Amino acid sequence: MTGHGPFDSEQGERARQTVLRLLAATGGAAGDFAGEVLTGRRRPHELLAHGPLLDEFVQDAQGWWKLVDALPAEERRRLAAEAGSSLERQIGELATLDVDDEVAELEELAAPAQGTPAPPRRTRDDDEDDDWSGRSYLEPL
Repeated sequence: MTGHGPFDSEQGERARQTVLRLLAATGGAAGDFAGEVLTGRRRPHELLAHGPLLDEFVQDAQGWWKLVDALPAEERRRLAAEAGSSLERQIGELATLDVDDEVAELEELAAPAQGTPAPPRRTRDDDEDDDWSGRSYLEPL
């Protein structure tokens, strides 16, 4: 990767835009904020000053910390050692994701919650196998 951080590249910027579009499609405080960033009315770093959204993320992070703390020390060390390469892989997957298709699916899932009828569910030929071990973390269960 080039630059100073994992998102300081063309691929990293594509991944960031993908995440923002996916988040915007989910609605709620985080989705609304992501939509504002996508339209240029907000900057991503403003998240740190956005009280309701920051509270939501802090609460979610506390749950993740509890999960991580519950892992054996050896497992935490292994995960920490693999974190850099895992992040690079995930950024690569996000950068090449068919985001239009995934946004449509998120909007479809959100439709029943908003009281509007959902369009027919699409099928995925690649979901027919039972071997989950080689699956990307982005693929749905």
